[in-house]
Amino acid sequence: MTPKFETYLFIALSSLLFFSCASKGFNRGELKEQIGVLKPAFDDKEIKEAYNKKANLPKPFKLGVYFKAPKEGRPEQQWRWSEQDKSVLESIAKELLNQGLVSDVFPIVDSLVTDTDLKSLRLAAAKHQADALLIISGAAQIDRYVNNWGWSYLLILPTLFVPASKADTLFLANATLWDVKNEYLYLTAEAESTNSETYSAAFGWSDRELIQESKTKALDGLKTEISKMVKGVKL
Repeated sequence: MTPKFETYLFIALSSLLFFSCASKGFNRGELKEQIGVLKPAFDDKEIKEAYNKKANLPKPFKLGVYFKAPKEGRPEQQWRWSEQDKSVLESIAKELLNQGLVSDVFPIVDSLVTDTDLKSLRLAAAKHQADALLIISGAAQIDRYVNNWGWSYLLILPTLFVPASKADTLFLANATLWDVKNEYLYLTAEAESTNSETYSAAFGWSDRELIQESKTKALDGLKTEISKMVKGVKL
């Protein structure tokens, strides 16, 4: 390499380290917006209507479960619910069936879902003859930065083996249980999980790999929360 090229390369790498060395942290408010936890303001009429809704589930009741796909956008949003993720709730279904709280638990088929707003999902659940609808949603964020070994990247060769890069991942999982007939909200449950990975710049982790680990842990926590809260549902 020529001295001029080496100078340009040094400046470029120095700038990269300067802007990426510090962790930015997570924005939980943004994640909650993605999964719809934060709602817009309502007028007095809508609030009164919400108060007038009553629990209306039969005992036992039929429960439909829908895994809401993440919003499209940034790389952290390019994940999907896997069959392994969906099987996490099988143990809950078995427990609720054994306790006589529900008579059937089944997934809501995507082909019958025209949109993912609550009204459309309730309509799809009604077509399945479900009494209640459990909506599972999630959102992820990844914070990539350079640790104290980041200076070694200026030497070029260490990028192949020095673990100077870090990635922190947060996954937030949320569940809401609705009455299909009258939109009564029975419960909300939430769980989150974080994990950190250290790697060299040449051999990094993909966003999907990082998210999968946090997603699995968050769903395990959500499963516990749902199980506890469904037992206390007022029918």
